[in-house]
Amino acid sequence: MKRLILFLSLCLCLSVARAQSADERVGQLLNTSDWFALEREYPALRDSVHVPFLRVMAEALAAVYFGRDDEAVKAIDDLIANHQQEIGFDNTKNMVLIQAQTEARRQRYAKAAEIVGNFVSQVKAQTDQADLSQPEAALRLYGIRSKLPPSTLERPACDVPVEAEFREVDLSALGDTAKRGYTLCIPASVNGRGCRAVLDTGCPTTFCSLDYARKVGARLLPDTIDVNGAGRAHGFFGVIDSIRVGEIVFRNAEVVCVDDNMVMDSLLTGDFVIGLDFMKLCGEVQFYPQEGRIVFPASPTPLPETGHNIYLTEDNGLRLEAYAGDERLKMMFDTGNHTTTFSASYYARHKQYIDKAGTRTTRLSGGIGKVGMKTLVLLPPLTVRTGGADVRLDKACVDFEPNHTLSPDDGNAGLDIIQGCRKATLNLKDLFLKIEN
Repeated sequence: MKRLILFLSLCLCLSVARAQSADERVGQLLNTSDWFALEREYPALRDSVHVPFLRVMAEALAAVYFGRDDEAVKAIDDLIANHQQEIGFDNTKNMVLIQAQTEARRQRYAKAAEIVGNFVSQVKAQTDQADLSQPEAALRLYGIRSKLPPSTLERPACDVPVEAEFREVDLSALGDTAKRGYTLCIPASVNGRGCRAVLDTGCPTTFCSLDYARKVGARLLPDTIDVNGAGRAHGFFGVIDSIRVGEIVFRNAEVVCVDDNMVMDSLLTGDFVIGLDFMKLCGEVQFYPQEGRIVFPASPTPLPETGHNIYLTEDNGLRLEAYAGDERLKMMFDTGNHTTTFSASYYARHKQYIDKAGTRTTRLSGGIGKVGMKTLVLLPPLTVRTGGADVRLDKACVDFEPNHTLSPDDGNAGLDIIQGCRKATLNLKDLFLKIEN
């Protein structure tokens, strides 16, 4: 999301001292996109927030990132209807796009298209000078996805256990002999055809190669789309009639397909990627790495007293809160990534230590749209704390070059965050990761 620019100085002159402090704090949290702190602190600040649009925007965005979709849509309606003058055109445009994305992440694509289409029409009726490239691109994408039938889940009213393999990555056939960590693979059936699937929290939807999609009889839409990963590739949306995982059946699964030569990493160790959309419908996934199994429970785990340590981005990505000593980290949570990779912004903050203690190495890296040898910095073993437990990372590295898949956060928390634990619970309803060693 483009960072919100709030001109708080124009409003605070009307505030009393106590309210001013609350306004400044809420504005700071919004401007730094610190959604974890906003969710924790806002209830105590709410009654002291003096500027009306700040209150509405804070409530809207907290609802967006912590899965309260109906509340988010209603609050954004209020913000756009009553506070456009205070927040300005760019922020209004951003909030319209976020509202549409909130509808889209629950598969209400026609509604998302309606929201963006109405905004584009209204702006064009008033001026031809505004930059509408982003809304118009979103409008096209929602128009394509509105042709897809809604996905549904069929499951028994009991826990569903599934065998799981934490498979060590071997890229020796491609000339890279470095130990790369593990990939999480589970048995699945795609339109009745058995496969080994990668379970990937970093992939918003089901994903596979174009060749594999045709092989299993996926129904592809004719419109090409841009697929962003390590680079950019052309792909297609499609529908898979059924994906079976244990006793769970995922009907009308939305799938993104790209050409074979654009597929990297996860698909080298599996035929198919099952993404976050499936896991969200399940509600919760429990990982037992040492036992080689995962469980989709019938009854979700209650939210721990420590609260949320995960939020859901408007475009269906997960962000994890972790601590390295006293330093708080915000990282993408991506079980499709073998090892944790810290970002260029993390490197900039710790450059002196990393240059001294780290080891530069060149190894095969990339993802969708971009594959090649890359120089990374391997870190000494470090411990982070998240989900109520200490996690030792033995193979973490730093990508010191700017990388849009890692920025502006502190990096990508990979499968190694949970691979060594006894049990990890990922709850996508109350948004938390709990780790038990």
